[in-house]
Amino acid sequence: MERFVDEAFLQRLANLRFIVKGRRKGHLSGIHVSPRSGMSLEFADYRQYAPGDDFRYIDWNIYGRLDRILVKTFVHETDLPVYVLVDLSASMQLGSPSKAHYAARLSAALAYLGLRSLERVGLYPYSDDLSATVPPRHGMAHFGRILRALGEVEPGGRTSFDTAARGFLNQTRESGLVFVISDFLTSESYQDAFARLLHRGDEVVVVQVLHPEEIAPTASGTTRLVDVETGQRLTLAIGRRTLAEYEQRLRDLRTALRTFLTERGIPYFLASTDQPLERLIHETFRLGGVIQ
Repeated sequence: MERFVDEAFLQRLANLRFIVKGRRKGHLSGIHVSPRSGMSLEFADYRQYAPGDDFRYIDWNIYGRLDRILVKTFVHETDLPVYVLVDLSASMQLGSPSKAHYAARLSAALAYLGLRSLERVGLYPYSDDLSATVPPRHGMAHFGRILRALGEVEPGGRTSFDTAARGFLNQTRESGLVFVISDFLTSESYQDAFARLLHRGDEVVVVQVLHPEEIAPTASGTTRLVDVETGQRLTLAIGRRTLAEYEQRLRDLRTALRTFLTERGIPYFLASTDQPLERLIHETFRLGGVIQ
């Protein structure tokens, strides 16, 4: 089984955690609710002690100064499921290592970050539909299940993010932090899929993974091109003008995607497969306000 990430790399991620703007909160104090795994506590206020309150929440320093028995109250942050939707369609096979390999490594790293933060993490690989999904669970033992699923999925098929998003929403009833990893090189519309995720209350982060040759191609002369998802073949004489037109078209596609997402408050990141994964996480994601 391919691990995708080594132990040394994972150790360097150990102190990072996701920044979630919409994390749900509820009040917790005394004996009424006990903290559970996946819950962090934030001091909120004091209130007068009442019979039955847990002695552990009494502030004895205040009692010593004021001769009053006050109980600390807290706000708890409930654990938020982290979902990773990763495109493993045929177009992701480009390159060596491929875009699919890079996306799988990123998926593994994100899963590890979530599990280390005591969140539930689920994996949802897709092409024209979902495949080899791993429902969200707690615990580092769950990391092994995610790695196995990533290692077992063979990239292939056409991309349908819309179909995958519908399937994902049907399989998961709870909103959460949703990472969508794809090259987004498809003629299919993505607007409705993202709208449905936002309507449910999901907090979405998008990572567009491209190969350097897609960003700045070096091909020249007569070249045979094959669409790996449709099998369509094209023989093309590639010169400076053709490359310039292609690069402009790609910029237009990226700009349209980024504009659509940012107008809706969805963070967008471009990841080239020659960019070290650690730099993407430690620098790009940090600057983008996704992790801390």
